[in-house]
Amino acid sequence: MKRDSLKYTMVTLVSLLILIFTYLYMVKSMNAFNSQKFSQADFIHIQEDLTNQYILYKESVKKKPSTQTTIKFHNIIPPSASNIEIYSHKISNYLYVGPYESTLSFPIDDILFEDNGIDSLVISIVDEEDRISHTIEQEKTSEFWRKGRTTHLWFLPFRTYDEETGTSIGYTVSLS
Repeated sequence: MKRDSLKYTMVTLVSLLILIFTYLYMVKSMNAFNSQKFSQADFIHIQEDLTNQYILYKESVKKKPSTQTTIKFHNIIPPSASNIEIYSHKISNYLYVGPYESTLSFPIDDILFEDNGIDSLVISIVDEEDRISHTIEQEKTSEFWRKGRTTHLWFLPFRTYDEETGTSIGYTVSLS
């Protein structure tokens, strides 16, 4: 009787571990991202250029009408101590460069609210320790920006074919 109970407990634990691993791999993974490792010199040069471009954008936002916005990221577990870079195709500039957090709030240029807030983002999760950039970009545009609303980015476990655009997507967007 005790042996059957132990056997049942072991089967349950192994099943639970498999389910947890599958959940983390499928739902919280970064499989939809493209990853690239850089040499130390290239990484430093790229990060310096990007930081300078972002500083110029932040200074320009202070001089224009801007609005604080919030983005929440779902279905992702990035490498620890990662930075995130959010690039807007609409204004051809970085909106945020800094430490990754699942919820970010930062000011954006009010131009982003024009045309129903339609935009397309490039999002890079940067592991500075290993000099690896995990980037996701898609051609599909979505409504990202609406004053007083929170933008939710739902990362997909794998890139998926989007029938509407005929391209692949790696994230979906919703507002709340």
